[in-house]
Amino acid sequence: MLVNRKILERIISYAELDSDDVVLEVGCGTGNLTNALISRARVIGIEKDPKLVKLLEKRFRDEIANGKFTLIHGDALKIKFPKFTKCVSNIPYEISSPLIFKLLRHDFKLAVLMLQREFAERLVGEDSRLGVITKAYCRAKLLENVGRENFKPIPRVDSAIVKLEPVPMVEVKDLDLFEKFVTFAFSMRRKKLGKIVREFEERYGYRFELDENMAEKRPEEIGAVNFARIVNDLRTR
Repeated sequence: MLVNRKILERIISYAELDSDDVVLEVGCGTGNLTNALISRARVIGIEKDPKLVKLLEKRFRDEIANGKFTLIHGDALKIKFPKFTKCVSNIPYEISSPLIFKLLRHDFKLAVLMLQREFAERLVGEDSRLGVITKAYCRAKLLENVGRENFKPIPRVDSAIVKLEPVPMVEVKDLDLFEKFVTFAFSMRRKKLGKIVREFEERYGYRFELDENMAEKRPEEIGAVNFARIVNDLRTR
């Protein structure tokens, strides 16, 4: 639970909320962020823990009654997301990756997310499967690091606030093929790309050539732009 009110206020500021926004919050917890969001926009919260659901229903009884807050008791990874314009959430660490990929497949204007710092750095970078694939969907920016002392109870890791804007950073003609190849490459990240490409070709039947320089690189050295070029070439051969 984030207990630093100044950081809560900055999260709200980063989200650039107005009265027309419908905000999706995943993992409402005890409702500290929820309370700040409700004062600016209509909020749809998803909470899995039944004890926290009861607490939230009691705390926001009036807001639920007047339609400012809709509370969904369920697993965010399993339920269908309702329509929303922005997502503002302190994401539970254990579901960060699958939740990000689910979010990216929905229409939204902006997302401001509190994430584990190490995960956030991979998300905005280009040396991991997560970071490379994300670039085909959105622009990710790390806004600030948040020390563990700002939470109660104090977690074992630091956090970071990240902003996602649904503007692709690379042009990919076939997203499914792009994700398939990037996932395949990072599953054998110790190998050089030339070897990876030959194994991908043997398994899936695609044929293409790499220049010598690219063939000698490992997946974390390729970058999203070059992965996109490779996959776009795959699709046309």
